Amino acid sequence: MKLNFKTVSKLAVATLATTGLVACGSGEQASDTITLATWGSSPAEVTALEATIASFTEATGIKVEMEVIQDKYMDVMKARFAADNAPDVMYLDSFEAPGLAASGVLYDQASSLTEQEDFYAPLLDAFKGEEGQVWGAPKDYSTLALYVNTDLLSEAGYTTADIPTTMEDFLPFLKDVQVKLPTGVGSMLVEKDLARHLDAFDAVGAEVITEDGQANFAENADGKAYLQQLVDGKSEGYLHIAKDDLGSDSAIAAFGAGKAAMMIEGNWTLGALAQDFADLQFETLELPTIKGSQHTMAFTVGYAINNEAKNLDGAIEFVNYMTNEGQAEWTQGAGVLPSRQSVAEATDVANDPLKAPHIAGADYATVWSRGTTLPVINTAFGNQFTAALNGMISVDEAVQAIDKEANDEIARQQ
Repeated sequence: MKLNFKTVSKLAVATLATTGLVACGSGEQASDTITLATWGSSPAEVTALEATIASFTEATGIKVEMEVIQDKYMDVMKARFAADNAPDVMYLDSFEAPGLAASGVLYDQASSLTEQEDFYAPLLDAFKGEEGQVWGAPKDYSTLALYVNTDLLSEAGYTTADIPTTMEDFLPFLKDVQVKLPTGVGSMLVEKDLARHLDAFDAVGAEVITEDGQANFAENADGKAYLQQLVDGKSEGYLHIAKDDLGSDSAIAAFGAGKAAMMIEGNWTLGALAQDFADLQFETLELPTIKGSQHTMAFTVGYAINNEAKNLDGAIEFVNYMTNEGQAEWTQGAGVLPSRQSVAEATDVANDPLKAPHIAGADYATVWSRGTTLPVINTAFGNQFTAALNGMISVDEAVQAIDKEANDEIARQQ
């Protein structure tokens, strides 16, 4: 089936041609083999995935040819579908699911996915269509929490008990901590992506994405005020971008190396810190409230099946194994949380003090999924908010630019 996009970008085709990857769906495929496409991830996740796949092969006899796409994952996958050589199974982020499902290339798992009632409902709902179709099986989930380097905090004269539980008090606290830290160490890291801020917009009551999928940042005074305090913190030197300000490739790398006292990150961080920074002393806390509201983001990635998979039966068996019998092995190794309630109970994750704030957040989290236009709006937000954080434009200019960039692109794609 040809992908029902109006166009496939030249960038996607160029990426496919230059990465040197072998197209999963091309050529002959053995009947006892399935093809799987994933994206690049932490060493801990890679190790856990390879181990769980090995267990699947041992249990079923089905081999898995895995391909890791390191860059521009969705561009590459759209090009693959357009060229009729997509893999049998692929990772699919919940925020990309509505758009890809609308193109007609995904297999509906509504009748093949086992024990659907065992999934946490919001996670499975993120992959459901309007008529009850299931376009992806959530393999795990993550929420955001506050990570605190307790040694650095102690050096500044504080403990985690001193950290304010409201955003109104938290930001002044960060400013105070900053002046007590060693030179070159940041008080707190800040991220540019909407995926790290949509929950805060919800908490302040700012409807930044309308029901018809339009960006609506400029019309929200509370939303602008939220962004302004982050821009102010960056300009005043107590909020930092990991790469630009601290010379680290990622927030996790900066935090692990002791270059930042605090950061807001997902529980995928736990595996990375355990593997790369085993001696680091840190704790996790729920995020400070905003206007009295608890908030965090929830992220889920699912296994989607190609509607024209060369080994559909094998693909279905793989997805059911990885999201059921194999989920404990995967989640414990990767540091992510089980999407099935039974697996969460069996692995006793709620009693892990580092994971507990993440699990608590699942009750009130904003799921990273909001219609087919979210990827476009996310790109526009990242472009313009980064410019505001770096002092190139004002917040007022940024929100107007977000709306224009996003809504112009949405109109172009229609």
